[in-house]
Amino acid sequence: MINIKNIQLNKIVVIITLLFLLACKDKIEVDFISHNGTIFSMDDNNNVYEAIAINNGKILALGKNDQILNKYSSNEKIDLKGLFAYPGFIDAHCHFLAYGLQQGMVDVSSAKSFQEIIEILKKNTDKENNQWLIGYGWDQNQWKDKNWPNNSLLNDHFKDLNIVLHRIDGHVVMANERAIKTARVDLDTLIEGGYIEKINNQITGLFVDNAMNLILKKIPEPDEYTKKKALLKAQEDCISLGLTTVDIAGLNKEDIEFIDKLHSSNELKIKVYAMLSDNETNFKYFIDSLAEPYKTEKLNVRSFKFFADGSLGSRGACLLKPYSDQKKTHGMLLQNQKVFEEKLAKIKEAGFQACTHAIGDSTNRTVLKSYAKILESSNDLRWRVEHVQCINQNDIHFFNQYNIIPSVQPTHATSDYSWASLRLGEKRLKECYQYQTLLEQNFLIALGTDFPVEKINPIHTFHAAVFRKNDLGQPLNGFQKNEALSRTDALKGMTIWAALANFEENEKGSLEIGKSGDMVVLNTEILSQDENEILKTKVIYTIINGENVFNY
Repeated sequence: MINIKNIQLNKIVVIITLLFLLACKDKIEVDFISHNGTIFSMDDNNNVYEAIAINNGKILALGKNDQILNKYSSNEKIDLKGLFAYPGFIDAHCHFLAYGLQQGMVDVSSAKSFQEIIEILKKNTDKENNQWLIGYGWDQNQWKDKNWPNNSLLNDHFKDLNIVLHRIDGHVVMANERAIKTARVDLDTLIEGGYIEKINNQITGLFVDNAMNLILKKIPEPDEYTKKKALLKAQEDCISLGLTTVDIAGLNKEDIEFIDKLHSSNELKIKVYAMLSDNETNFKYFIDSLAEPYKTEKLNVRSFKFFADGSLGSRGACLLKPYSDQKKTHGMLLQNQKVFEEKLAKIKEAGFQACTHAIGDSTNRTVLKSYAKILESSNDLRWRVEHVQCINQNDIHFFNQYNIIPSVQPTHATSDYSWASLRLGEKRLKECYQYQTLLEQNFLIALGTDFPVEKINPIHTFHAAVFRKNDLGQPLNGFQKNEALSRTDALKGMTIWAALANFEENEKGSLEIGKSGDMVVLNTEILSQDENEILKTKVIYTIINGENVFNY
């Protein structure tokens, strides 16, 4: 006997199946879909979405789950399961290649004395290169004896090996006697914008700022294999922490070409905003030969990085008044102002951006006045001052008047607070690390880390900017809390404002239709999470151009 009810039920199932298949057929196939999350766009209206569709590296649509899932389909689909997504983080100032190359050096940052450095070096004398042993990370401010070290212990223990030790800030090296002889540095050697410490007619081993090059230029250049290994290691660490773009402060032409090559082979996926080093080769190629700024999907070359002074930690930052803990010195400028302004005029004419390292209040005054002289009026050239660590109140107006962008590193404030007052005194210290004050000039500020001087993690940048504390929660009440940024402003400094500082705000920095599919997914809602939980934040996914490049 025929069961009419079963036939009718089967017909309904067939119709539903056909409708489902037709619906699937009508869906638009895309490269990537992420759904069931909280997606902070960081657009002008701070819109929040549940799902996103990305195709050919660009954002195609954002909306509620059903809006995206009913219209689009993809073989690459991630259910965020309630997690939190943000635009891919941008580090507005770092040393990406240098960080990678450090992996082949000896880390002496844990040493609490120079004697401990010796013990660490002894354990690493079997490295492949038996001519040079390079270390990094020492900081006498963390030792019981905070005086400058000398190379006597290095000379006693390493007579047949060239030893060079980079201070944590990158503005001082300590070299042993063998390395000094290899570099042929004589006692009567003088260098503009640098300092060779000499006591009792002996070179102590300390080479500061421009003087470092006398030693460093003798160290054999890493080969292509070593550089590739370094770049890929740096990429691995960066994308695991949610970085999708890095602004590399100071690169040579050949290194930029190598990065471009690795981008082309897709071995290097992280995007790069490259600041050219201030050297003769770069100027000759990019300025004198009238080469234009160079731009690809992943690489942007349109700025020059200048050093105007050293660091507070090494007393190389140039101050308006002498150092509080060493009255004989103001620090020093590394650029001849006339030559600096000639270079600025040239790069302005060629369409390049200036990005100048300036720490001391005297240096910031000098740099800002030079910028003003060349820029002449309000503009959209987006010249940047990197660090802006100490600035006199009478000079802050230059940022607004000439549309100059402050590019700062919040973890510098929380790393320096315990000893910076010794260098400057409490009164002058209040004119340093003024992030909120600088933000109010043009209503934007670019945030970075300066890694490997500081740790890579952009969550530390966010935490330091908002709470003014280091990763140990110190100081308990925050350091100069009046200069803290809001959570939204800190996140903008790591995303859309950093993109704007790179002339890239139309292609990245926020999650909007037509922009690159660069996104980081966190387990924490950092815009409201309790302060004590922020540093526990984990990166779950990092997405670059719609490609999932990191899974936790």
